[in-house]
Amino acid sequence: MAGRRARQGAVRRRKGDVATDSAVYDAIRQAMLSGRLRPGTKLQEPVLARLLKVSRERVRKALHRLVHERWLETVPNRGTFVPAPSVVELRGLYEVRALLEDAVVSRLAAKAGNGAASRLRAHIARERAAVKAGDRSRLFGLSTEFHALLADLCGNEPLAQTLRALLPRSSLHFSLFAPPAFDNCAGPHDHGDIVKAVLAGDGGRARTLMREHLGGLVDLLAVQEAPHDDAPLEEIFRDGLGERPRAGRT
Repeated sequence: MAGRRARQGAVRRRKGDVATDSAVYDAIRQAMLSGRLRPGTKLQEPVLARLLKVSRERVRKALHRLVHERWLETVPNRGTFVPAPSVVELRGLYEVRALLEDAVVSRLAAKAGNGAASRLRAHIARERAAVKAGDRSRLFGLSTEFHALLADLCGNEPLAQTLRALLPRSSLHFSLFAPPAFDNCAGPHDHGDIVKAVLAGDGGRARTLMREHLGGLVDLLAVQEAPHDDAPLEEIFRDGLGERPRAGRT
């Protein structure tokens, strides 16, 4: 009996550990997507651990994951920073994305009946709910996930992996320069229109919509960033992790 209780306790702790690790990762990523963490900001483990009320090890794991996913970058002997890509680099990223996402929607439209409809419609519903709630950071995250979902559903794993590697930096740029009010990503057509074309098997229209959609994102590169004062980490993470998992040591 005692052994069973010990095993059950260990399982609860592991679940709590996973939940807390995810919460730390999400807190940092959402701070970037909301535009509160600015390009060039240094993320220091001890400061984040204190503000989020977790161990440095948990912060380190989250930072390593974000670096691996290319949301953050590590500079040798200096630390971990929010990337500050140049306009030239971003234009190059969008050029490659346009080529890849043209192929993605073409493949999807050619096999519109592959069971993707329910997942795509559910995603669009989540985006619209985020718009209605005025949750910009949630919408920015969903916008990135939309493009990744299309790639995942197209059935070409190397294509999906290549696109996923490009999404973080261009998505971070979008979160910083997106207009105060909009219904979805920049561009004259939203994700819902692209999904409709894909599910109708209209590859030509899907490609046109995607090109115009990404063209709207490129147009944001011309936006000049207004002068601002970088908020201290204490202000950005003043709410910590919010509701904490009960199981496990943090």
